[in-house]
Amino acid sequence: MFNPLDHKGIPLDGQIRNWRELNVEPIDPEAVDPYTRCRIITMNGIEVEAINFQHQFARNCPDQEVRRQLAYVRYVESQQQRVVNWLLPGVASVLETTLGYEQVAVDLTAWVARHEPDPYLKQAYEFGVLEDFDHLYRYANLYEMVERRKAEKIVNGLTEVMPGRPTIQEHRHPFDEVRTPYDRNSVDPRSKLHALTILSAEQQVMFYYMNVGPQYMEPIARQLYQESA
Repeated sequence: MFNPLDHKGIPLDGQIRNWRELNVEPIDPEAVDPYTRCRIITMNGIEVEAINFQHQFARNCPDQEVRRQLAYVRYVESQQQRVVNWLLPGVASVLETTLGYEQVAVDLTAWVARHEPDPYLKQAYEFGVLEDFDHLYRYANLYEMVERRKAEKIVNGLTEVMPGRPTIQEHRHPFDEVRTPYDRNSVDPRSKLHALTILSAEQQVMFYYMNVGPQYMEPIARQLYQESA
């Protein structure tokens, strides 16, 4: 594996891993703590968002020195993302991974809402978590129908599988989804971290559903992934 060079020809290999280091051993889906799976999914979403942001930054940045630094950071973070994401096991079904994603959505959003200091942002997170509960509940039902297994085994009783906001109420006009942004000059730093964390997690779920939905043959599964995406 090559060592990237900076613009002066100096090796920048302090953070670079070789291929063997990237090929990590995945978790055992039957024995792992559900929150271990949740942490992997959450950190993968954060790494992916960081990489996407830096790509977009590079596309709009005319400064070549900044673009070089971005390229190197993206290279390192790409490796970090693969190490984290490759911890997920290939033996887990798409639906089992989906239940992990929805457990992340429910528990992480609820935790953020509980600790959010801004009342408006707190309300937005509380509003969102009701939809996450509904998604977890519906995918749990699909899991039982398709794979004949209970979702409680995946979440291990740590997250309650129950109906949330009725699905019909989730389909709102796009204008109603526009929120008032926080004031970057006066907002609590925790609010910034909460917003970026939830953005990363929810964006990852969206991309996942958009890509895996057509892989199902069962019409009801295709319809559910289509709607959730």
